[in-house]
Amino acid sequence: MMIKNESFSIRQVIELTGISEFTLRGWETRYKAFKPKRSPTGRRIYSQDDIQKARLLQSLVEKGYKIGNIAKLDLSDLEKILPQQQAAGFNTTPPNKHLEDIYKIMDLAHLYKWEEISDILHKKRRDSKPEIYISDILTPLAGQIGKLVAAEQMSVGQEHILSAYIKEQLILVQSDIKRPKSQSRLVMTTPEGDLHDMGISFASSLSRLKGLQTLFLGPSTPKKDLSETCLRYKATHLLISSTVSQKEGAKESLFSYVNFLDRNLPVKMAFLLAGRNAAQLDLNLDRDVTIFSSMGEFQSYLKNLP
Repeated sequence: MMIKNESFSIRQVIELTGISEFTLRGWETRYKAFKPKRSPTGRRIYSQDDIQKARLLQSLVEKGYKIGNIAKLDLSDLEKILPQQQAAGFNTTPPNKHLEDIYKIMDLAHLYKWEEISDILHKKRRDSKPEIYISDILTPLAGQIGKLVAAEQMSVGQEHILSAYIKEQLILVQSDIKRPKSQSRLVMTTPEGDLHDMGISFASSLSRLKGLQTLFLGPSTPKKDLSETCLRYKATHLLISSTVSQKEGAKESLFSYVNFLDRNLPVKMAFLLAGRNAAQLDLNLDRDVTIFSSMGEFQSYLKNLP
């Protein structure tokens, strides 16, 4: 447990909270979320309360709160919105030795230094095993992009450029994959109206690295077209990632979409579901249904496929 009067540098705050330096400085200078003291040499000194507040702010931003509306609230007010024990879960996240590189990429993106970002990604790909590169570098990098966009610390244009770099890396990772020999045949997509395909892009790459036959359809596939494709491809597994609700742009609810597929596809075909909408789905189907809450769970699932 931290000592109450212990002080922390900005680098220590980054390591303890998982928030990038650019985001912390933005919350501090633009939104006045923190008022750190200064050392004799002028360096910022943060307190334990600052760290707890940063965690609470990050958790609330991830739940859809606008940083401009909550940044100036004190710690006790934030704890009323989100109980302290819920935010404490940040400490249970396993350390990622690549976090420093991820934060550096995010800061370079804010400076529009795309060539430097490309150099870092190419080097990390060459120096890492493919699965590790995807799970420990590209996946958390995509997560940081989402957090910064939600926190209004990154523009849509910057998001699109960084996402394009990530997808380029996924293609390069798969360039040396040999012809698949697995009996499993996976189809992957998102429901019609859901254009967020980054999750299934990662899933597709990981599946191919495992030697599985994989058909990546991209985002927003109409349910009738998806049913026909699965039948013609003779799919054994169908992965659907849903992050956009009907109110947010999806053509229909995930429940309705999945039930249509259930009625029109062979019962022996397994349904794999992911994304924030899938976590709240209550299904009672006469087939194998697996709901993933993380990419790590999906990777573990792949290991047991024939």
